[in-house]
Amino acid sequence: MESDPQLVLDWNSYAIAANGYLKVGLPDEALAMAKKLEVFVVNAKRSNIALDLLLKLYAETRKKDELHRIWELYRGKEKIYNKGYISMISSLLAFDDIEGAEKIFQEWESRKLSYDFRVPNLLIDAYCKKDLLAKAKALVNKVVTKGGKPSVDSYYLASGYLEDNHIPKALMKAIAVCPPHWKPSKETLASCVECLEGKGDVVGADKFINSFEG
Repeated sequence: MESDPQLVLDWNSYAIAANGYLKVGLPDEALAMAKKLEVFVVNAKRSNIALDLLLKLYAETRKKDELHRIWELYRGKEKIYNKGYISMISSLLAFDDIEGAEKIFQEWESRKLSYDFRVPNLLIDAYCKKDLLAKAKALVNKVVTKGGKPSVDSYYLASGYLEDNHIPKALMKAIAVCPPHWKPSKETLASCVECLEGKGDVVGADKFINSFEG
């Protein structure tokens, strides 16, 4: 790529190359492309999109120190908008760093940007996956007071499991916020069926599954 004198390279060229290397399982080569992408970022006047990509690349190449370094560069160089916070929180959650993601979320809240519900939904989903259901429900309620709608599967899990494993009540809450013809994810469905079967309600589990067929 770089040996072709007629080819004009920019940061996007290196981003495409890095993603290509990641897809074929070559993280070291992807990391090398990310480093070259950085050269363009440092010299660019507006580089939010490239910085968002760098956060993602360093997360996918498992370089947490580099991730934090780019975040500090981002803070000092650009005004960070919702997309930047989404990129950083997603990247930290890729390392299962919920505490770090919470700190970035708190920073996002303090900035009082336009309320993008994708930001809290990232944490709600992470809480549910880690069985931190009290935290999930608290954040769901907070999002709802802002007039937003959490992702349906997260709302279903967080709202339902704390109601003494009351699946029908959770289902009704999910239906209230879901789009037409919505079906829960396989993960959500399996969790709910397991809950019903654990209570000895095999018939209820069958009815629950059948209610989403057709």
